[in-house]
Parts: sequence; C-alpha cells; structure tokens
Amino acid sequence: MDIRLEKVHFSYDDLTESREVLHDIGFSLKSGECVALVGASGSGKSTLAQHLNGLLKPDRGYIWIDGQRLRWTPPELRLLRKRVGLVFQFPEAQIFEATVFDEVAFASKQWGVDPEEIRETVERTLTDLGLDVGEIKNRNPLRLSGGEARLISIASLLVIDPDWIILDEPTLGLDFAHWLRVKNLILDRKAAAKGVILITHDLNLTLEVCPRTLILINGKFGYDGPTDELLINHDISAEYGLAPPEIIQIWKALNLSLNEETDIADLPGPDLTKLELWIKNQPLPRRQQLSSVLKQYISDLMI
Repeated sequence: MDIRLEKVHFSYDDLTESREVLHDIGFSLKSGECVALVGASGSGKSTLAQHLNGLLKPDRGYIWIDGQRLRWTPPELRLLRKRVGLVFQFPEAQIFEATVFDEVAFASKQWGVDPEEIRETVERTLTDLGLDVGEIKNRNPLRLSGGEARLISIASLLVIDPDWIILDEPTLGLDFAHWLRVKNLILDRKAAAKGVILITHDLNLTLEVCPRTLILINGKFGYDGPTDELLINHDISAEYGLAPPEIIQIWKALNLSLNEETDIADLPGPDLTKLELWIKNQPLPRRQQLSSVLKQYISDLMI
C-alpha cells in the first residue's frame, strides 16, 4: 500500500487564534518501508500521523492511497483505518475493554471475524510479542505496566494485519527487555514486507531498524533521506536538537572516523579501555543507559 501526501496544510484553531502545525507537507511512502519520523516536541509528528490514517483531515492539500485520491467518505475512512493502524504515545488513551483478551480482540470483532479464528490470532499475537498468554489475557489492561500496555496496544492492531502501523514513541519509558521486543516486532514487520512509521526520539532504535528518516521542524520537513547519511554527515545536535545514538557518540568521543562508506550497523568494536573511561565520565543515568546498549552491542559482536 503506497501513501502520498501533496501540499498538506493543517492548523489547530482555538478561541483566539489559528496555529498552523503542518505547512506544505509532501512526501511518499512505498509499500513495506520502515521510516522514522523524528523532531522536537511540538514539531507536528503526531498531527501528521493522524492524517495518515484519517483521524485528521487537511485544511488544504491531498492524500493519495495506492494512486487514488482520498475522498474522506465514511467507507473510505473505515477501510483506511483498517489498513493503517496507529498506536498512540500514551496507550491508555486507546484502551477501554475490561480484559486484555477483549482489548486485543476488539478490532477483529468489528470486522466480523470468526470467534475461533479471533482466539487463535489473539493468542498467537500475544505470544509473538513475548507475553505469557495464560497469565495476561484475563488481566485488566488499565492495570498493566507501561511496557505491557504498549505491547497490548500494538497487539490490538497486529491481529487485523494492517498494511502499515504507526508507532508513536513506542519505547518511551521502557526497560531494555521491552525495548528489545519493540525492536524485534519492527524487524518482523519488515521481514513480512509490512510498512512501519516510527515516531520517536530514540535514535538508537531508528539506527537499527529504519533505513530512511524524516525530520519535522515546526511543521516542515528539514530532512528526508537515508538514516546513515544523516548520522554521518550532519551534526544532528546542532542542526535539529536531537541526541545522536550512543554508538555514534562513542565513536566520535574516541576520535574514530566515520564516512559515507561506513556501515554504521557493522562498526568494529572500540578500544574498551578508552570506552570504559568515557563511560565513567558520564552522569549515572547516562551510564546505566549506555550499559544496556553496549551489552547488546558486544553480545552481537560475539555471535
């Protein structure tokens, strides 16, 4: 499923003023792409996401689905929201059923899927996300941990197998185990040629899963291109106010060179003595975060 936006503008209106959030947005998404959408808070990322599955309608401009202009009729919107699923930044905003099973099964029920097929699909989806079906399916979803709630929100979309899923800050506040589950979910979607739009400040995850990155700055695109090129050739802290992935910071701190021929995903292991000294000079929360990243990185090197 291909998606194209053409000259899209959108404003939020209140009692005193109109504030334009998206300005002349145009870009294309090819079926099966994995694309990161990043930018500062308030740059328009979530607003743009809600245009992609029809929750918001542009003030001006057009949205094209597989070459056909979206007409915003109820049947078109119903189908679009089945084909493009959105997981909000705060999962509790879209959780309303009494049990995890009913929450995950809800969309399938709305589409009239056979009950036995629903049961099998729900249980398989929960298992694929690393969750214990027997332990979690009868729990109240509003009493789950933050990481569990995010996974349940994602599962509620996966059961209907959309062409695209939009994940809005899916790793926010997650521990490393849940972070890894989200990463593996995205990789599984890529392997199945299903599209993913990752809205995130987590450039570690972006680096690992998204070949293409879009950067929004005050409702306009500041960058649309390869993730590697962005990280190698741009000072993203100065230009976009974004924190580079830890592995990029490590290489720059160790004065190791990066160029356009560098495959960032295959960087060789650094001098561990220098690396240890560099980590020790970081604030405690930063050291803890780096520890998780490096454990996984070193583990990958040993395979």
